[in-house]
Amino acid sequence: MSKKKIILIIVISLLFIAALIGIYFFLLKEESLRITGTVLVSGDNYIILETDDGDYLVENAGAYQIGDEVEITYKKSSLNENTSPKEITAQEEKLIQASSNVLEDEVEDAEKDVEENSSSNAPSSNNTSNNNASDNTSNNSSNNSSNHSSNNSSNNVTNSNNSGNNTSQNTTSNSGANNTSKETTRSADEEVLSYVNTIQTSANNGITDTLKSGFITIVDFLFYDGTIAGHTFSELTTSAKLEVLKAALWVDDKIDSVFPGYKETISNGANKVYTSVKGMIVSTYLDITTSICSSHSDLCESAKRDFQSLKQSFGFTWDMIKDLASSGLDKLKNWYEIWSGK
Repeated sequence: MSKKKIILIIVISLLFIAALIGIYFFLLKEESLRITGTVLVSGDNYIILETDDGDYLVENAGAYQIGDEVEITYKKSSLNENTSPKEITAQEEKLIQASSNVLEDEVEDAEKDVEENSSSNAPSSNNTSNNNASDNTSNNSSNNSSNHSSNNSSNNVTNSNNSGNNTSQNTTSNSGANNTSKETTRSADEEVLSYVNTIQTSANNGITDTLKSGFITIVDFLFYDGTIAGHTFSELTTSAKLEVLKAALWVDDKIDSVFPGYKETISNGANKVYTSVKGMIVSTYLDITTSICSSHSDLCESAKRDFQSLKQSFGFTWDMIKDLASSGLDKLKNWYEIWSGK
C-alpha cells in the first residue's frame, strides 16, 4: 500500500472520529434533564425554584403559586451554572403538588359559602315585630324632623355669616402650615445628609474619632427612633432616606474594617442589635425601592440601577436576599427583580 493511501486512510479515520465526538457532544447538550422543586418566586413568564441542588431561575415558565411543587424538564444546553440562581429554560412543566396555602384558601372560601347559604335560607321568626318597630321608628323620626326644622333654619343663618370668616382664616393658616412643613422637610434632608456626609468625609481622610459614635447615631436614627439634628428618619423625603441608607452601608463596612469586633462589643448586654445592621439596611432599602416601583414607574428604573451599584460595591448575593426575605416570601419577587435589575 502506497504512502499516500495510508495518509488518506489516517485523515479519513481522524475526521470520522472527530465527527463522532461532535455528534456525542451535540446529543449531550440536547439531553433533556428534570428538576423538582418548590416555587419561591412566581413572576411574569419565569419562576424561581428551590431544589436540593440549589435554586433555579426557570424562564418560559407558567404561572404558579408560592409553595407549589413543580417538575421542570429542560434541555441541558439551556443551563447556565455561572449565575445565582442557576438559569434554565423550561421545555415541559408539571405541577406535582399545589401549595398548602392555596388549599387552605379554598377550604376557607368553601366554609364562607356554606355560612352565607345557611344564613340566607334561615327562617325569620321576628319579621312581624321588626316591621312594627320600623313603623314606630319612622313615625318618631318624622315628628323629630318637624320639631328641629325651625331651629336648623336659624342656625343656618348664623353659620353662613361665620363661614366666610372661617374660610379665609383657614386658608391663611393652612397655607402657612404647608409652607412650614415644606421648609421643615427640606431642612431635615439637608441637616441629616450633612451629618452623615461629615462622618464619611472624616473617615475617608483618616479621621476616625467620630466613626464609632457616628455609627451608633446613624443606626439608632434608622432603626431605634433616634434623631439626627432633632429630626427622625420618617421626616425625610424618599430620596433622602435612600441616600442615608447608602451612607449607612458605607459606615457599617468602614466600622468592620477599622474597628473589627466593635459591633459585637457594643451589642453585648444591650437591648439593641448592631451586628446584623447590614441586613437591616438592605431590607429597608429594598422595601423603599419596592414602594417606588409600585407607585412611580418613571423612577423605578433609576432606583434599580442605584441598587445594582450597591450590589457590586457591597457584594449583595442572591442567598443574602433570600435569607432576608425568609420570613415573608411574598416580598421576594419584588426584591429579586430589584436585585437582578429585571
